[in-house]
Amino acid sequence: MSAKSKPPEINSEPLFTERPFRVGVRLPEWTTGFMFRVFEGLIEYQRSKVRFELNFDQPSGGDLPPAPIDEHWQGDGLLVMRYTAKEAAAWKKRGIAVVNLSTEFPSKEPDFPRVTMDNHSIGALGAAHLLSLGLRDFAYIHESSRHYSAERLKGFRQAILTAGANCHVIEVPASTFPAKGRPRSIEKCMINLLDQLPRPCGIFTKDDIAAVWTLRILDRLGIRCPDDMPILGVSDDIVFCHMMNPPISSIPYSGKKVGLLAAMLLHRMMSGEKIPNDHRIEVLPQVVAHRESTRRVILTDEVVTRALDYLRNHIDHRSVTVEEIAKHAGVSRELLRQRFQTTLGCSPKERIEQQRCSHVCDLLRNSDATLEALAFDCGFSGSDEVCRFVKRLTGKTPGTIRREQVR
Repeated sequence: MSAKSKPPEINSEPLFTERPFRVGVRLPEWTTGFMFRVFEGLIEYQRSKVRFELNFDQPSGGDLPPAPIDEHWQGDGLLVMRYTAKEAAAWKKRGIAVVNLSTEFPSKEPDFPRVTMDNHSIGALGAAHLLSLGLRDFAYIHESSRHYSAERLKGFRQAILTAGANCHVIEVPASTFPAKGRPRSIEKCMINLLDQLPRPCGIFTKDDIAAVWTLRILDRLGIRCPDDMPILGVSDDIVFCHMMNPPISSIPYSGKKVGLLAAMLLHRMMSGEKIPNDHRIEVLPQVVAHRESTRRVILTDEVVTRALDYLRNHIDHRSVTVEEIAKHAGVSRELLRQRFQTTLGCSPKERIEQQRCSHVCDLLRNSDATLEALAFDCGFSGSDEVCRFVKRLTGKTPGTIRREQVR
């Protein structure tokens, strides 16, 4: 039974040590597009709490000597993502404190304490984002041999089924395919299953790399994204998400907070505290990074599709009325209400408020604008109205939402 724990509060009192701890950090090359954020948390912790001598084998084009972190590494502690059973045995033998930054581990049981994202909550957040598009069919791109994928699937499927919608699962055992020819094997595994999905259908992938596979295969099939099949990934990899057309929406990896909490946990272990191997700190996801891959869906009801298009294009800087949406959609206010209720399960007014609140919360999390400036930009009368609006829809103050966004 995994011993999960909530992220602890960060103690603001310095805990400087007499000598620096030698700490190694090892991340797989394919994670550098999102896990670089971990270093922000490590640096913040070591500046205020303890002296770490950080070691990281950063590629330098040959200008610096290699400094591999493997089973022969010597030091006080390690922060690693993915390791072998042989390495785990060697580090344990030398008494090196290790914190695993991955959900995965090579043995039947965890070898070291972990600090990871809360994958179940990631799945639930992914479902909520795709459900907000008005869809009734959804698919998850899954790899059952990966613990993180199974945890995300569980949260996603539970939220989709609770909403009374349909959840399809496409199993892609990518890591079992030989490296040579793996992209072709993935496509062969997925192409017919993707083609058989109902349309429109919201697709949630286990990570951003899987989102890239999926988008490329949809393109080969002539299936439009996002119109027919919007795609949502996980990690918010700066390269993978922006290299595609359309750019991929994704749930960000909260690297700064993971790094901060991992540094705290490793410090405790290096100071002599015994932490069970099955101890796990899970960091909640905060927000979806919206991009074009989930911007628009062509729903079965043309009236609702036109109404949502109008809302999406006009909501950012002012309040939109039900009357003007109905006029644009070419129907009466009552008929618009009926169509929204049937297709989306909410009224036009509720959808307007949801969309407007989502935009305001995105600005709170991703900008330093004052409440007064935000109110002016979004068409509110002032900061007090913004506060009342956000509190009514989220149960939180704008300040709370802004403080929660630690990446």
